[in-house]
Amino acid sequence: MSLTKLAIIVALAWFSYRLARSPRDLALRAVVACLFCRLFAAPSTVAALRELTGGALTASLGKLVMNIALNASWFFLLLFFLFAAAGGTARAWRETALVLGVSACMALAVVVTPDADSAFPTRGTLPVTFQVPSVAVFYLVGTAYVAYVTGSAAMWAWRYAAESGRRTRVGLRLAAVALVGEAGIAVIRAGIVVVRWAGGNVPPSFASTVDSLVPVALLIFVVGVCWAGLATRISAFRVWARHRSIYHQLYPLWARLHEVFPGDALERSPRSLWLDRLSPRRIHRRFWRRLIEIRDGLVQLGPHLADSGFDTDRPAHQQVGVVKEALRRQREGARPSGRSAVLIAAPDGPDLGADIEQLLALAQALSKQTMPT
Repeated sequence: MSLTKLAIIVALAWFSYRLARSPRDLALRAVVACLFCRLFAAPSTVAALRELTGGALTASLGKLVMNIALNASWFFLLLFFLFAAAGGTARAWRETALVLGVSACMALAVVVTPDADSAFPTRGTLPVTFQVPSVAVFYLVGTAYVAYVTGSAAMWAWRYAAESGRRTRVGLRLAAVALVGEAGIAVIRAGIVVVRWAGGNVPPSFASTVDSLVPVALLIFVVGVCWAGLATRISAFRVWARHRSIYHQLYPLWARLHEVFPGDALERSPRSLWLDRLSPRRIHRRFWRRLIEIRDGLVQLGPHLADSGFDTDRPAHQQVGVVKEALRRQREGARPSGRSAVLIAAPDGPDLGADIEQLLALAQALSKQTMPT
């Protein structure tokens, strides 16, 4: 399986998932249809259909099916941009009529071609000669339509990129560059058809080089389309990984406080650790719950900290002995002399990150005091 085909399958699965969550989104429907048709237009798919039908789908019909699916994929891509824009319904009907007309013209060219199975290569390469005019018409109409649609879609993509956020803007510009490349390739292929039809000679190596650029441009396009979602997923994974790491690093401090204040747990039902590792949402919930339980425990421990001689002008992780003494007094049921709160592990700044760093420092200091993790 080629890298381009794998990228299309992954993108199709991702956008199908998004469509399942927003089934009324016309733009998402168009993207899913575009990727599905592009996957259907792969030569390997058509070859599998020919084998499945036992040869009933001839080589020329397979070529026609492949190109109609290709036309449909570009058509649905253009629909995506039209549906994303206000008032694009009228043009969508015009584009529908155009793609149907182009596909009908290509079908007619195949039907009127003598010995069509030999005239049309099964792969995506261009014929070396165009002795039959209908064959040249088939390729000229198809390449002209691809050039038109990809050029139009590139302009839409670049226009939307200027109005989008950073992540979406990068993806749309990548897609626009790839679409410009697709349009350029289509124009060059049309030029090769014209030259060969007129009796000129275009080296097969040059035509093969042009054909080899198609999957490259397609891969860049798929990456561009998926860029925003991919960047979001990467960012979400980084947050998940950080929350999971902090959650486990805070265990020494949380365990000490939970031992003396067991009734303060926000969730008392035991859960398996493997679920924390597999569920992104669950680790976020446990992360925030652990922070709240630690802060609540420290507030309640405040009177014992004051009696144990806690110095608020010194970092908490430098007074581990005092903290352990306050925990011991709470565990043994000692009555504090007052109810004054003590600010412990105060953050250096107003943000949550500074608060977490202070708690992590205290938890690390406690873990060095033979605290099991």
